[in-house]
Amino acid sequence: MVISIQEIKLLKDISLSSYDMLALEFLFHSNKLEGSTFSLEELSLYLETNIIEGSHDVEDIQETINSVKLFDFVIDTLDEPITKTLLLEFQHLLKANTKLQEYHLLGWKQIPNVLRGVDIELAQPYEVIPKIDNLLRWWDESDKELIDVIKFHVDFEKIHPFSDGNGRVGRFIMLKQCLQNKINLFAIDSADIKKYKEALCIAQKENDYTKLSNLFIKAQWDFAEKFSFLDEIIRGIDALKMNDNLSL
Repeated sequence: MVISIQEIKLLKDISLSSYDMLALEFLFHSNKLEGSTFSLEELSLYLETNIIEGSHDVEDIQETINSVKLFDFVIDTLDEPITKTLLLEFQHLLKANTKLQEYHLLGWKQIPNVLRGVDIELAQPYEVIPKIDNLLRWWDESDKELIDVIKFHVDFEKIHPFSDGNGRVGRFIMLKQCLQNKINLFAIDSADIKKYKEALCIAQKENDYTKLSNLFIKAQWDFAEKFSFLDEIIRGIDALKMNDNLSL
């Protein structure tokens, strides 16, 4: 399902529940991939009422609150290109008022990090900025198709530029890239966490994007089916826009 920048901003501005449903779908799965204990119902309640129910540790609560703010921020900044400054803003919003901020570790990583159970050599702290510069330069010159989104994600996660928050920031970047370039939206189902991590690892080690591409394409189909009702809403929005233009 393709949603344009103008359409999703209108969905947000007119306070339709469909916008919250899109946010819920993306945030629930993205946060769950990182171990969040929020159920779909608990996250939905928070989006609707600003009330948190259930037993969760303080970090999970704070990052959930932050992720909702970051989702809105990503939508509000869709007209902006991806820059180092914007990436830092994403991470700062996601990790605000967490232990990472308390320990003064927000921003580009200052010490090397590793992925548990994965034999991937991540970028050293001194390599982060030049590698991010190269990645952003490549993105500006790419053809902006799904495969380009996949390649960017693979490289971004291998750079792992932050001490924490890389996975979620990486998925927010993909959301932005799809919306900016009219690429079918998707959310990586948290039930596919093992497939996602294995496919990502293969892409990083062997430059073979087949499994990750297949996973994302399936996620696109699943997303389109789940949100098929949005087609009518978007057509209605487009019709209203056309009528407004004709009346000018």
